[in-house]
Amino acid sequence: MENAIETKEIAFDGYTMCSFIPELDSARAIPLVLIGYHRGEDPWFVWLVPKEGLSPQGLTGDPYYAKVLRDPHAYFVKKLNKYVEESGSVKRGIERLVDCHQNHLAFTPLVSLTEVPFAHPMAVELIAAS
Repeated sequence: MENAIETKEIAFDGYTMCSFIPELDSARAIPLVLIGYHRGEDPWFVWLVPKEGLSPQGLTGDPYYAKVLRDPHAYFVKKLNKYVEESGSVKRGIERLVDCHQNHLAFTPLVSLTEVPFAHPMAVELIAAS
């Protein structure tokens, strides 16, 4: 490799991913953004589309969603800031964003990474050689 890829770690306490669904009954979705949070910090946006947005041509004729696709950065920052301000919490603001926008903008459930996935630690039983 001629150019080394510089990696950047982002540690989240939780996250959701938002995709645009052109047709409500369609299985086709265009991932737009991963929104995460870490306690005591502002939300993080990991953009999956270019900064200049996407052309809505062929995706939607709806002027509201066309505007969202042309400038998803401004749309999501503005909406999330509103919900965070109203709820007083980044996590609750993200939860409200997810709850209020499940139409053409489809969010995955908010995944909390601070919850322990198993009630018991995993155990491995070693069998002694005879």
